[in-house]
Parts: sequence; structure tokens; C-alpha cells
Amino acid sequence: MAVITVDGVSKVFDKGATAVDNVSLEVADGEFMVLVGPSGCGKSTLLRMIAGLESVTHGGVLIDGRDVTYAPSKDRDLAMVFQNYALYPHMTVRKNLGFGLKLRRMPKSDIDAKVTEVATMLGLDELLERKPGQLSGGQRQRVAMGRALVRQPVGFLMDEPLSNLDAKLRVTMRAELSRLHAEVGTTTIYVTHDQIEAMTLGQRVAILRNGTLQQVASPTELFHRPVNLFCAAFIGSPQMNLVEATISDGEARFAGMVIPLPVDSPLRSLDRAILGIRPSDLVAPVTAPEFPTISVGIDAVEDLGAHVHVAFGIDAPRVVTDVGSEDEEAEAYLLDGRTVWTAELPDRYRVAAGDRVELAVRNDRLHAFDVATGLRIGD
Repeated sequence: MAVITVDGVSKVFDKGATAVDNVSLEVADGEFMVLVGPSGCGKSTLLRMIAGLESVTHGGVLIDGRDVTYAPSKDRDLAMVFQNYALYPHMTVRKNLGFGLKLRRMPKSDIDAKVTEVATMLGLDELLERKPGQLSGGQRQRVAMGRALVRQPVGFLMDEPLSNLDAKLRVTMRAELSRLHAEVGTTTIYVTHDQIEAMTLGQRVAILRNGTLQQVASPTELFHRPVNLFCAAFIGSPQMNLVEATISDGEARFAGMVIPLPVDSPLRSLDRAILGIRPSDLVAPVTAPEFPTISVGIDAVEDLGAHVHVAFGIDAPRVVTDVGSEDEEAEAYLLDGRTVWTAELPDRYRVAAGDRVELAVRNDRLHAFDVATGLRIGD
């Protein structure tokens, strides 16, 4: 295990495009750190610089205090797991697992012992004589992880290793990765664009946007205290409801709605702010009679079994967060141009498109952001 330090690292490509811009990050010994962000934000480039597969333009990479910025990959003792498995198709699972150890000229008896140990850990015992073409996607991914595990490196680097798997198998493999990390305890840096993977796997999560680091925190803190609008909108599914509101007399007003603010709210000292409300904080009034309510017309209902997502429009301009592409941003509108909000209700709360309902607003959980900077206001 090792402490991996990224110190002011930047990557500028030959044509002047900056992929990573002055990122500093320290991954603790034995920590599972997740790098997350939209496609093209620089997370894979950063991982490849740590691995030594991409050169560093500025800054440095250190492993346990040793500067490895210009050291070749083989001298960093880091094992990488790729999205495409990168298995040798002509070799059996046994030979794929042991190939790296064979290159190190480890005795055959030691290789066999290591391969058997890791195969047992990953449930590959019965598959050792098969070739990759005879395996399912999940089995191939376990072989790819096993090949990294047998080396016993000081750190694992994983570049979207579950993205080729179907949704159900990804859930299973996430649990498998968590179990493996708890058992082995090796320092791990994991890249994904999937926020659910980030929130369920990471002990800490680093959010990147356009090559810059936005926030590094535990999943709980990211959800409850995002530092800016980008992080607020990126983390959470469905994403946070946002609106610009005017504030006076202890009340926030927007789209013809009025929400009284708690007496200790930092918003009371402002004239205007961008309010954020998680869909899970818009609840049925019967379950939260102490909170203020808003009246909304339901435009769409998604019944997900355990809970129901209801979408409704508010007559207020969209708050731009720069999350995703223009096409993805366009999904924040209904056909009539109103901004779409979402509430997450329990399955027993029956509503249909066209209904008009009251929703209670957990005003004790409001998020507030500066209109000009997008930075979080207060707590």
C-alpha cells in the first residue's frame, strides 16, 4: 500500500488543449478514491499520468514521497485495470492471471500458489482452464482484476472497469469491488463517469470539470454540502432542483411560490440567491405537516417500484450549471419552455399526469448558491 500524491499536475497537449489543469490531490494509504466527472473532464488523462502512460506537462506525481513524475510505468509498482479487460485471448484464465508473475521470473510453484489464492478470492476456481472467449463479461472483468491482484502492487488504478457490463451485473461487481478493497486494503484510484459508482464505492470522491478539481469529499458531504452549482447538479439522481429566488421578510420567492426560511438560515441576510432543493426533500404533506407547501401541476410520472418520480414545470428560467452537453441541458425543459423539477415520493403516494398536488418543502435542507459565482452560501 502507498500514499499517492498528485502535486499541481497539468497536461497540455501539442495543439494547446489543456486536459488537466493544476490538480493537487493526496490519496491516503489504503484509501479508495474515485475520480468522477462528465466525459472529457480529464479524469482518465489524470489517471494515465499517475500510471506513467501519459507525460506530465507541469507538476509532479509522488508515491510514498518518492518522485515518480518521469519514471517509467514499470518502476511505479502500480497495477492498472482497463475498461476493455485487456486479456490475452489465446491464454487460459490461469495463464492470464500468472503472466505478469512469469515475466518477473517468479518460481512456478509460487506463481501457482498466487494464482490459486486470487482465483479463490474472485470465484474463478472452476474457470481456470477456460479462455476469455468462453467467459461472460463479468467473469472477464474478474480475471482482469485478478491479474492486477496477483502482483500485489502498492496501488490499483482502475479506468471505468465496469462500463461494458449491463446494469444488473454492474451492481454485483460494485459489491465485489467493495468487498475486495475491504479484504486487500490496497490504495485504489478509480475513474468513472457514473455518479452512482462514485457514491457507492468511494471513501472519498474527487469531482473534475474541464480539467480542474471542483471538490474532494466523502459521498455524504458531496450530497449534503456541494461547494458549487456544478457539484450540486452533478451529484444526485434525479439531479437537484435549482431556481433563482428573491428573498425578503424571511421568505424566498420564485415562480409565484413562497417558501418561509428557517430563522437560522443564512439566506435571510441576502436579497437573492440560487436555491437548491433535492427531489427527496419535496415530500408528501401528510408525512411532513410541519413544513411549508407548494402547489404544482404534474406533467409526468415515473413509477420505479420503491418510489415514484413526479416531474412538474415551474415558470422560472433555467439555472445553467454547465453539466453535460447542450442536448443534456435541453432535457431540463418541458415542451412549453418551463423548467422541469422532480420530486421523489414513496410508492404509496399515487399521482397521475395532469393532477394538481401539494408538496411539502423541507426548508431545513435548502441549498443556497451565489448568483454571480455559483459558490455555496453558508451551510
